[in-house]
Amino acid sequence: MSAKAVASVEKKPYYQISFSGGRTSGYLTWYLLNNFSHKYEFIVTFANTGLEHEKTLEFVRNCDKYFGFNTIWLEPVIHPQKRVGTTHKIIDFETATRNTDLFEEMIRKYGIPNKVYKHCTRELKIRPMDSYLRSLGLQPKKIPTAIGIRADESRRCANDAEQMNFVYPLVADHPVDKQFILDWWSKQEFDLGLEEHDGNCNMCFEKSDQKLLMQLESNPNALEFHLRMELEHGHTNNRPGMPQRVFFRQKKSALDLLSMANQMNDHRIAA
Repeated sequence: MSAKAVASVEKKPYYQISFSGGRTSGYLTWYLLNNFSHKYEFIVTFANTGLEHEKTLEFVRNCDKYFGFNTIWLEPVIHPQKRVGTTHKIIDFETATRNTDLFEEMIRKYGIPNKVYKHCTRELKIRPMDSYLRSLGLQPKKIPTAIGIRADESRRCANDAEQMNFVYPLVADHPVDKQFILDWWSKQEFDLGLEEHDGNCNMCFEKSDQKLLMQLESNPNALEFHLRMELEHGHTNNRPGMPQRVFFRQKKSALDLLSMANQMNDHRIAA
């Protein structure tokens, strides 16, 4: 067999791991790298939205330091022109955006995201990662992307997972639950250091009202950005006649959520 043929045989297929900066995706990344690196050429990517908690950024940095993830840190580049898709830039812990600029650029073009319009995930995470893969000469949908979702939260798996080539190893191949993840991290030298209600992204609309109110209690200024965006961009990218867009579940606005928090505080004071 020629040297060229040997190289062709030995070349491993590419496989992306989407590292969100959470405990589950951190374990997933460790598990895949330690068990399948002989089989795949892994690319670990972390897409920063600017609204990530500082402890999330520290967690990703620690995973690189202690586990050797070699994570590629990415941020979106939103192009305001129509028909020009989101691209990427490579960053690191020190240069990562720690303000609302990236999110606001996305909203200026696409409008406010929520449970119906989930373009924040698409524009701030998926498309920057796709752009990075294309910069390597790869076709994003032609290689699998592992997502950190557990067996006990399988309802979160994307409906278009097959089309997008998303895979969920912790759901079927190596099923684990929340307690397994917590136990595993308790044995490591470091942990994420966030309460469950905090999450990685500030006031994410995927969270329940209860968790959002808990987050708002610990950070009274957490809704400032959402209040401003609903005021300035409630009709951005809406079709004529459509109602104003708001961030939260059941068509709750940031102002509605703030009112709920104030009512809870009033009840506590009265009690």
